[in-house]
Amino acid sequence: MSNFAYMSGTGNDFIVSTYTGPTSEIQIISLVADSDYDVDGVIFVEPLDDDSVKMHYFNSDGSDAELCVNGVRCTAKYAFDNDLVLTDNIKVHAPVGILEATIEDSVVTVLTPVPTYIDEKIEISNIKGISSEVGNPHFLVNVKNVETFDLESLVNKVNTSQQFPNGVNVEIYEIVNQNFIKSRVFERGVGETDACGSGALCLFNYLYSERKVKNPSIISFPGGELDLEFRNKSLFLSGIVTYL
Repeated sequence: MSNFAYMSGTGNDFIVSTYTGPTSEIQIISLVADSDYDVDGVIFVEPLDDDSVKMHYFNSDGSDAELCVNGVRCTAKYAFDNDLVLTDNIKVHAPVGILEATIEDSVVTVLTPVPTYIDEKIEISNIKGISSEVGNPHFLVNVKNVETFDLESLVNKVNTSQQFPNGVNVEIYEIVNQNFIKSRVFERGVGETDACGSGALCLFNYLYSERKVKNPSIISFPGGELDLEFRNKSLFLSGIVTYL
């Protein structure tokens, strides 16, 4: 694979390369296995015109994903740095639609879809959480201590409950104050990751809508922080993108 990079969007690590044609699941798994880093996914960036690209995204197990916001941010940064576009305001075509990304040095901001959620809590093995969706499904669970909570055990209970037959991303979170949230996430098709952009969107939208946090807020993952903000009724996510 030529002209590829290892990139990190606030702890979500990816292999990123220019799109040259369809790729099989076996090829994706092979790329991940041969990677110099423990990556969460593989991204191929297809140029469309002077200000837009298409993101071909695969989880580390070779499966597709409806949305990876940190992947969108890495896609935009890669496209700009490799002259696949002629502007730092980039339209990224993803399965859920077109997302607009703006690049300012190492910070990439994305105008994102606004998630939906179901008010009534879902209970699984005496643990209650909220079901939310932003193209892909999320299960949000409030815990007392994010660092010490047994996330793997919770994920096993969720997966065996059949509540989410197609799988789900599981986020645990802890509200530190009205503008700061801690979180960890187990992503469907990947495992526990150091960050999750779509999970951050679901968390912030739910907590802000329920007046549990204020606008804007920061969500802190093991891999770093993401800034979430509603501007009028539009939702923006910002964070650092780096090369590994």
